This record gives sequence, structure tokens and C-alpha cells, in this order.
Amino acid sequence: MRSRHCVVVLALFATACTVGPRYDEPETPMPARFDQAPPEAAAEPAGDGLWAGFGSAELDALIARALEANTTIAQANARLAENRAISGASIYYWFPTVTTVADRQRSQFSSDEPFAPPGRFTSDVYRAGFDATWEIDLFGSLRNEFRAQDSRTVAEAAALADAQLTIVAETAQAWFAMIGARERLALQRRQHANLEENVRILDARVRAGSSNALDLAQAEAEMRSVAASVTQAEADLVREEQRLAVLTAWPVGTLREHLAPQAQLPPLPALVATGTPEEWLKRRPDVRAAERLLAASYADIGDEIAEYFPKVTLLGRFGWTAEDRSAIGEREAERWFYGPSITWSILDAGRTRQRVKAAEARRDGAIAAYQETVLTALEETENALAGFRAANQSEHELKLGAAAAREAARLARLRYDTGASDYLAVLVAERQQINLEDQHLQSGTRRATSLAALYKALAGAP
Repeated sequence: MRSRHCVVVLALFATACTVGPRYDEPETPMPARFDQAPPEAAAEPAGDGLWAGFGSAELDALIARALEANTTIAQANARLAENRAISGASIYYWFPTVTTVADRQRSQFSSDEPFAPPGRFTSDVYRAGFDATWEIDLFGSLRNEFRAQDSRTVAEAAALADAQLTIVAETAQAWFAMIGARERLALQRRQHANLEENVRILDARVRAGSSNALDLAQAEAEMRSVAASVTQAEADLVREEQRLAVLTAWPVGTLREHLAPQAQLPPLPALVATGTPEEWLKRRPDVRAAERLLAASYADIGDEIAEYFPKVTLLGRFGWTAEDRSAIGEREAERWFYGPSITWSILDAGRTRQRVKAAEARRDGAIAAYQETVLTALEETENALAGFRAANQSEHELKLGAAAAREAARLARLRYDTGASDYLAVLVAERQQINLEDQHLQSGTRRATSLAALYKALAGAP
């Protein structure tokens, strides 16, 4: 009875003694507001509804498809499932391990052995039963191992959230870029058609003697230049479609079936609510993953320190041993034992010390990795805010510039038709018009993609 009490006391004591450094979640000082955000943006917290702000059913469907079928997300899901299984398995180390034993041995003694019975003696031995072992987690080795694995599992869950956020942003950016490439191609084709018509008219005038060959040559040169731009714009559109197909895990032909041919960029907000940096830090999945890996490194140190101390294991066996198989299960053939086992690698302290130092070095690296993750995330967000603000301003200026260029081209054509200027002035004005209209289209795409990058940086959940 007393020995049983000792075992119970030992097991209870095991829950109160865990070696290793204590982990406290790092405190990361944050500014009161983002440097590149306007003051009014910080008043409203950004949240999970950011992506719905685009207001496009087609984009929503593509994002849903990417979240379901994207291969990068599938890999992240698999890693999370693996870590969850490992975490689940590590729980069972806290419980006894019971194995079933059954064997038969047939042996023969050598007649030349000392004290051997006369003749060649053979025997059969049958064994059956159960072996049980139970390691008492006296110094927290198993608990630290479980904590480390559990932290890594949470880190993988955060990594999955980060992968989902990245794929959502890339899908939105690819869709914006595809629409932008489609609009640029349409612009280049319209310009090429206009120039073809100009060449046809000028050729007729040259034949009629009312125009000169120089104007015709200049118009044809401009037409060939735009034709080359059309070819490049077609390749750009193919590239953007292929990128979107990869993100959604669809063949490009299937993707096109889900795209409206006349889709345009949706209206975009001029101001995005950012919330405070303190709120933002809690939303960033990459920061959460780095923090959990840091927590795991602390638990790893405790796991290594526990190797300095003895391990206590409770052993037990119950079974039967008999020369006749039919005796297995009979009381006379019963065989059992139980008791504690203590193992202590006293002379291995030097090796343990080096493993502890290695774990501490990994912990220091995890601290630096966490700090770098926070700084990189802050850099990404500030750059995204600055990029979106610049894209807004750029689109506004280019919109005005394109309107002015269209008016200049109209006036140049009017002067040419009235004989007040030569055809070169028309070409220069129309070239400036097409360039500014193309830049304006690109600025619209850039504004949309920069908004998607900002949503990702702000960690708005899909």
C-alpha cells in the first residue's frame, strides 16, 4: 500500500516541476499611427470586409475558386494537417504504452555443455501477455515537447492564413492586370485601325496629287509602330491570363469561360481605413507564425535541459509462460512483475550542455526572425500606403493629361484639314494622345493592384 502511495505522489509531483526558461509573448512597441496613412484613415479599423469592397461578382468568384483549388494553399493545408497529426500523437506520450507479447521458443542444449543432462535435450517454451511502460514526466520533457509541437502547429495555421491572404491578393492583382491588358490591347487596336484609315486616305490623296509622299511615309511608319505595339499587347494579355489560370488552378480555356469579355475595373475607394498599428499587428498572420515559432524555441530549450535530470519510468508485465501451449491462461503459468525504473545519463552532461546551447542559439535566431518579420511587415504596409496614395495622384494627373492630349490631337487635325499645318503635327499630337491614354489605362491598373497590395499588407481576411 505504501509503495502505491509513493507512485501517486510521484505522479502528482511531476505536474509541478518543469525546467526551462519561461516564455512571455514579446512586447512590440508600435507607433500611434502609420506614417503614410492620412489621419482620418486610422479612425476606422480595417477588418475582414476589405476584399468585398471591390464590388465585383466575377472577382469574388475567382477568389473563391483560388481559395478552394490553389496548389500553394493545398500545400499549406497539407503541412497544417501533418503538424496537427504530430501534435495529436505527442499527447499519447503522457499515457502508458501497452504492447502485446506472444512467442514460442524451441531450444536444444548441447551435450558438450557443463552440467548438461545426458542425451540431446530439447524443450518448448510458450509465452503470452502484456508489457506496459509509463514515463513519468518528472521534469517536463514531455510537456515541453508537446508545447513546442503545439506552437509549431499554430504557426502552420498562421502560415496557411498568410498563404490564403497572399493568393487572394495575387488573384485580385492578376485579374486587374488582365483587365488592364485587355483595355490596352483594345486601345492599341483602335489606334492601329485609325492609322490604317489615315494611310488609305493619304495614299488616295497622293495618287490624286493633293498630298505628298512624305506625309504618307510618316503615316505608314506610325502605323507599323502601333502594329508592333498591338502584338506586344496581345502577348501581355496572354501572360496575365496564364497567371490567373495558375492561381485558380484552371486551364486557361476554362478560365475564359468564367470571364466576362467586357468586364471593367470596378470603382475603387480613394481612402482605405487602416486602423492603428497595434490592431494591425494582431491581424498579421506572418507575425503570428513567427511569434509561435519563437514560443516553440523556448519549449525546445526546456526539453533539452530536462536531459540533465533522471527519467523515471514505471514498468510492468503480466502474462503466462509454459512448456505446453494449452497451459497458457492457467493460473499456474502466470508470470508478472511491476516496479519503477530510473535512468540517468550522469556522464553525458557535456553533450547535454552543448544541445542546450544549440537550442538557445535557435531561440536567439527565432527572436531575430520575429523582429525582422515585424519590421518587414511594417515596411510592406508603409510602402503599400505610399504606393496607393501615389497611384491615386498619378491616375488623376494622367486623366487630365489624356483629356488635354485628345483636345490637342483634335486641334492638330483641324489645322491640317484647313491647311494651316503639315501632317507631322497631326502625327505628333496623336502619338502624344495614344501615349497618355495608354499611361492613363496603366495608372488605373496600377491603382487597383496597389489597392490589393494594401489590403494584403493590412491583413484583411478573405
